[in-house]
Amino acid sequence: MSSADRELLAKLSLLMLEELALRRGGRVKPKYWKTYRMAEFWLGRETARRVLERLAEGGYVKIDGAYVVLARRFTPQKSLRAVLRDAYSLLATGASR
Repeated sequence: MSSADRELLAKLSLLMLEELALRRGGRVKPKYWKTYRMAEFWLGRETARRVLERLAEGGYVKIDGAYVVLARRFTPQKSLRAVLRDAYSLLATGASR
């Protein structure tokens, strides 16, 4: 994995956390988590799952049955629409906005 790939995955992880913080008290099923679904589509199911596992290992999220729950609270600086736009841009082009 190159440093560019790691940088892309790091930015994606942050966007995933921001979306999770903006949704229903930080709790969502993966099939309704839009940045996770985008990652599955553009990067593959295995890569999206590894990103989620790394977030869980780092203590940022915890997997509670069928739900993913935000473990560390923070205040995102963007709206949900801006987070999703940035995630799409990052995954579709491989570069940030």
